[in-house]
Amino acid sequence: MPTPAQSPQQSHPPPWLFGLSNIPFGVASGYTSVAMPFILRQAGVPMSTIGGVSAAVLVPLSWQFLWAPMLDVGLRRRTWLLLTAALGALLLAASLLLKLPGKIWPFEVCCVLGSGLTGLVSASNGALVATQVPPAFHGRASGWLNAANLGGNAIGGGLVIQLGDTLTPQLVALSLGLLTFLPALAVLLLNEQPRPRRRAGEVFPAMLRDVWGTASTRRGWTGILFCLAPVSTPALLDLFSAVGGDYGASSGTVEFTMGYGSGLLTAAGALLSGPLLDRIDKRRAYLFSGALIAIVDVAMSCAPPNPVTYVVGTLAYSLVAGLCFAAFTAVVLEIIGKVDRSAATQYTLFDAAGNLATSYLAWLDGHGYDLFKAHRLPGTSGLLLTDAGMNLAGVIGLGVMMWLVFGRRRGMEPT
Repeated sequence: MPTPAQSPQQSHPPPWLFGLSNIPFGVASGYTSVAMPFILRQAGVPMSTIGGVSAAVLVPLSWQFLWAPMLDVGLRRRTWLLLTAALGALLLAASLLLKLPGKIWPFEVCCVLGSGLTGLVSASNGALVATQVPPAFHGRASGWLNAANLGGNAIGGGLVIQLGDTLTPQLVALSLGLLTFLPALAVLLLNEQPRPRRRAGEVFPAMLRDVWGTASTRRGWTGILFCLAPVSTPALLDLFSAVGGDYGASSGTVEFTMGYGSGLLTAAGALLSGPLLDRIDKRRAYLFSGALIAIVDVAMSCAPPNPVTYVVGTLAYSLVAGLCFAAFTAVVLEIIGKVDRSAATQYTLFDAAGNLATSYLAWLDGHGYDLFKAHRLPGTSGLLLTDAGMNLAGVIGLGVMMWLVFGRRRGMEPT
């Protein structure tokens, strides 16, 4: 039977602990998304090959829900977290010891497998929060999870590049390995009970029943729509670095703003929004964060296209993005509810839905840029207004749906 989560009166792990144990995922993501392409380019690898390696690294994260069910079976989730962090750290560190461009295929294999394994660190953490932390503290835990991911991303990207300028490859590899593994040891502070043994034939049918049980409730299917809708989806974080030139921003300005500046402000936004998410309805907060993204978009599109607008606008967007990420995680934890035996599976399924929304919105934003350019209008206005319009449309659509489904008196509180 599903195990209820602890009540707020019971002893529970502090939310900040999950910030520490989620740093490995952030560091690995920063390395593969920022430092890895830089290292390959410095080694003289063609851009087409770099693009292929970057795309390959994203594959295990996109399809993670297919093998995440193993986290719900056998070993305790904290054990899975330590195991995947250790193996991921070894593989990513090993990639830095390979001589490029000659060893490009082993390099790619190490990065793809290392990224896939550290992605399971995030899934383990999500399941642990769902099963170990009472709902009254899910907002804080969501803030810490995302702050660690985003802050670790800045470390894994920027710091590894800087260390490469002064240290030997062996020391850089050692540093990356330690940064990717040591924070995972925080999970040993969790008092997670061993799971009861179950026959193999019971495991997956039970998981499927749990997933269907969640999806078939009003809380579940409306939550799925929240994850798939273009709301609270800061897709422009992936595109702002490409339009710095439109604002006359130098490469150094773009590097600082969208590197450490954006990463740290997004982490701060997630961390600061955690206590707020524990005090207000999480779905209202989710819609509110989508509206804030649209406001920043519109304000930036109305401002003069100069470097000051670029810096202030992108950093404001990054700060609000932190609230978006934390609100998304909090809503996912609310959807999962009290189910223990399939928590990791469900967490990765809803996370995949959110990634899909980010992907298609980024695609639409890019087309908005091209459309405005084709009509001899500022491309950045098309980019920003498409992002704002989609977020506002989602806010209105989901708001009306929640009012109709849950009724005027009950507002937007799912049951």
